[in-house]
Amino acid sequence: MNDDIFKIKPTKSAVIEDDEKFLIFSETEIIQKLRMLQKNRCIVTAYFDDGKQTLLTAVVDVLPDKKMVLLDYGPDEAMNNSLLSARKVVFKSQMQGVTAKFSVREVKKAKYQGQAVFACALPEDLLWVQRRDTYRVRIPMAVNAFCIVPHLSSSAKQYRIHDISVGGLALEDPANNQEFALGAVFEKCEITLPEFGTGVITLEVRSIFPAGKENPKSGRKIGCLFHDIRSDDDAMIQRFIHSIDSQLRKIDDY
Repeated sequence: MNDDIFKIKPTKSAVIEDDEKFLIFSETEIIQKLRMLQKNRCIVTAYFDDGKQTLLTAVVDVLPDKKMVLLDYGPDEAMNNSLLSARKVVFKSQMQGVTAKFSVREVKKAKYQGQAVFACALPEDLLWVQRRDTYRVRIPMAVNAFCIVPHLSSSAKQYRIHDISVGGLALEDPANNQEFALGAVFEKCEITLPEFGTGVITLEVRSIFPAGKENPKSGRKIGCLFHDIRSDDDAMIQRFIHSIDSQLRKIDDY
């Protein structure tokens, strides 16, 4: 890549007031989110010419030492040139119910591992809108995903995770533990997602309902909301959701 590419200045996004709480300013977190888009091979739409033109691309790599993002180069050279001459480009993508959006002032053409790519500076901020419970996957019985909850009046107990989303999860409570009450908050809960790792989270109980309508004695499902989840745990959960969803889609397509 040409050295002048590394002189591209980052851009601060313009967002509506309601979405300000979803803005990420930490460079470390911005890099982590962009790498999630890369890992999940998410389609990224580039908007330019005041939104009159669009181009589909994807994150190829993120270079923290160069403070740069690399994206797929398009097949239409005329469209590529229009994007390269744009004064501002807005990139938007979707991943498992999450909306990602950032803007840059300048995009240049470069070579990376022998291939043409679009190169731009890391944005100063990134909009990462997680709408709670927008997408949830039911965990197959063969997958032993569980959560250890440290109860106040008894020792910590392990519960199977029934389903999970980017905003929360539902636990299976066959013994009807009375400490699960609406609004109850449990800190330092340990979730284990097979093949993806273990994380520590805070859960707030938001719903309680019978596990089975036909057999009320089969226990309850405890719907919980994540609180102040760490970015690495968030990334682990989203990778797990993507993996389970892919498995279920393969079964449906068979």
